[in-house]
Amino acid sequence: MDQDFMNRFMPRVIDVLIRDKEHWSNHQYEVEIPLTRMCNMGYVFNGEGKLEINDESYKLRKGCFYHVSPPGVRLKFTTESSNPLLYIAVHFDYRLMEWEGRELISKVSRTSLRLPHVLELESVTRAEEQFRQLLQLWKDKGPGYEWRSRNFLIRLLDQLEGMQASKPLSELRAEHSIHRAMEHVHEHFREPLNREEMAQYCSLSVSYFSLLFKKYTGYSYVQYLHKVRLEKAKMLLRNGFAPVSEIARDIGYEDPLYFSKLFTREVGLSPRDYRKG
Repeated sequence: MDQDFMNRFMPRVIDVLIRDKEHWSNHQYEVEIPLTRMCNMGYVFNGEGKLEINDESYKLRKGCFYHVSPPGVRLKFTTESSNPLLYIAVHFDYRLMEWEGRELISKVSRTSLRLPHVLELESVTRAEEQFRQLLQLWKDKGPGYEWRSRNFLIRLLDQLEGMQASKPLSELRAEHSIHRAMEHVHEHFREPLNREEMAQYCSLSVSYFSLLFKKYTGYSYVQYLHKVRLEKAKMLLRNGFAPVSEIARDIGYEDPLYFSKLFTREVGLSPRDYRKG
């Protein structure tokens, strides 16, 4: 997480809560949010489960920190009744603040926190203690609890950023390059983004870019681009009435027939059937 980002980072804690066995029993051991409206981070203190962010899957177990940001993604948690996922969750939002002369400007950020979505923490006891302190602070609702919770959250993120700094420089650079590529795809998916151009954007050779992209995302670059476009198509099909051909062009496919074949292959339904369903 770069220091320029943290200098401007201003979070607002919305809720701090614990997800226990009763929670999972009430939700049949699966929670899905089709489109998140806030950021989510947490610490797993027991059990095992899975976190999916826009169909990217991550394993969660004791000692894992996770975060989901920015808002506007599909989020899904799953676990098993035999060993349910127990964690403390922090729901928050944030804006980026900066001074322009004597005026303070607030900007909505569409950028994810500069951390991997899942981290396995070495100091398990210390991490759990800190998250429980934040939970208690929020539950007590004492004087100034909102700004104290905000400061607590910033300190937690600062410590996690310090853990990242202990990684080898080459690994950090590789992660950062792929993170930039993923952000670029999400922002420019309508454009004809080929692999060679993205490798050049990241200042990497095509072969090394392809290797790193697969390593850090689990997808080839082309698969990932299709996935981002199809997620956008699903949203447009669910929430609007535009013709399929118009949606195809809007997400970067000039050939509506190719788009329909790709959508049917990846989703299991044609675009028209998906809209009806």
